[in-house]
Amino acid sequence: MLYLASKGIELSQYQMVKLLYLADREHLRRFGRPITFDKYVAMPFGPVASAAYDLLRGKKALGIDPSDLPFERRKHDKIIFVEHPKRDIDRSMFSRSDLVVLDQTVEKYGDQSFDQLYKLTHDHFAYDRAWKSRKTKADEMRFEDFLAEDASKEDRVSDLAFVAKGM
Repeated sequence: MLYLASKGIELSQYQMVKLLYLADREHLRRFGRPITFDKYVAMPFGPVASAAYDLLRGKKALGIDPSDLPFERRKHDKIIFVEHPKRDIDRSMFSRSDLVVLDQTVEKYGDQSFDQLYKLTHDHFAYDRAWKSRKTKADEMRFEDFLAEDASKEDRVSDLAFVAKGM
């Protein structure tokens, strides 16, 4: 989130979690792993990076207290905006592919409105599948559903399952 906050664009909580989703989805498709490893859930407004969303809303997640976030949060009505990084980014925390995909995601989607991101992400298979089969208002999305629907998907899922066993 700090990396996206440092890009100089105003991001609402909804835009932040959508950009994280889009970056993780793209990175998984291209490089075989997500960037954040956050758990994604299908909620009424689309895919949500759940730990990021909790932190943005002021709830403790992954052992992190929201007061320790390295950027400012501003509340306007019921929406939280991410702004003003409190420190520089430690680029050594990211792989080159992480940075490339995050930058491409910001360039492609960073200026899109909530409505545009809503429509885009609601059309994704992973969201649609989780939303249609939900048992709660926030059912978990499966990373394997982030992959492109093509002839190589079954092999990629098998390869990723093998790698995931070692994590």
